Amino acid sequence: MIQALISLGVAIVVCGAALRFGDKPARRIGAIMLGGWLVSLVVFRNSPRFTDMGVMVIDGVVAALFVWVSLSSRRLWTVVVSAFQLLAVASHLATFIDHRVTINTYTVSLAVWSYGILSVLAFAVWRHWREQRRAEAEGEGA
Repeated sequence: MIQALISLGVAIVVCGAALRFGDKPARRIGAIMLGGWLVSLVVFRNSPRFTDMGVMVIDGVVAALFVWVSLSSRRLWTVVVSAFQLLAVASHLATFIDHRVTINTYTVSLAVWSYGILSVLAFAVWRHWREQRRAEAEGEGA
């Protein structure tokens, strides 16, 4: 439970930074990611043996939205975010299809893909923020 709260805190910080400092694709990804997290908290049911179907559906919708952002923005980092989210959906499907995949493996894989998305998003926001500062400095120096 504590790990979930830490993850949610990291997601709030990174997605909040994306909403505040990011470019249009980063703001969209941040809003989608944060919305997916919040809706997942509502539908989550803690099963020690089975895939959470509600979270799987939400992650599928989030993946589709990430792909849409990627196709509309044409930024390479959005492709990476979409790929990580599709891997999360594949983790859901693997656990649903093959019950030999343990629930611990399932939850760890979802955490890995989530942190991958948050890392890429944080880097994209930082890069955009840096470019904005550079443009402002060049504008003042001219």
